[in-house]
Amino acid sequence: MSLSRAADEGAGTKEAKETPPNGAGTQAAKPAEKAQPNSGDTDETPAPKIAGLSALRGLILYGATLTFAVLYGYFIYEIFSAASGKPPGFDATLVTSAAALAGVLGSAFALEVGTPTDEGSTNPGLHRAINAAAEADRRRPFFRQLFSLEPSDTQTPSWPKTFGIWAYAFVAAAVALTYIFNQGETPPTIKALAVAFGGYVIALINTAYGLAKQ
Repeated sequence: MSLSRAADEGAGTKEAKETPPNGAGTQAAKPAEKAQPNSGDTDETPAPKIAGLSALRGLILYGATLTFAVLYGYFIYEIFSAASGKPPGFDATLVTSAAALAGVLGSAFALEVGTPTDEGSTNPGLHRAINAAAEADRRRPFFRQLFSLEPSDTQTPSWPKTFGIWAYAFVAAAVALTYIFNQGETPPTIKALAVAFGGYVIALINTAYGLAKQ
């Protein structure tokens, strides 16, 4: 009897050692139950406080580019229509506004040409809308993409920026050529802008050529 009692006491001691005191095993399992999924496991992106800001910025860029093109188109028309050796007179406000637009747009576009799109400069909501759109309902994401200043992903261009850069380069080249062929009819203020345009166009071409070589 003493041998069986000793065996029973030894088994009880072994079980006591293997059982964690104060429910430690239960507590150790709790963090695993409360573990939250990684933020990277979801495709949720914080929404902006104001909806449509990307489209608003795109519309502003379209408006600024078209205003710039209309102003310089008017200048070009008046210069070509002027009598030989008699430069037309332009309103100082129009010339100042056109010069300001030329400087702002030219500087912005020169930076954009040599800068690749990064993840922080994209529109994730537009990307999800394009992927989720059915084949028969492509118009809504199409118009969002048309007006969104930020592209849907790093492999897609921004349409407002693309339109702006091409329009700016075309107008700048037209103004420079107008000055070259109508030097006697080009007012001094437009001459200065034409020279600045020539510099912007050369910078754009140089940047684009450098990217193409890479």
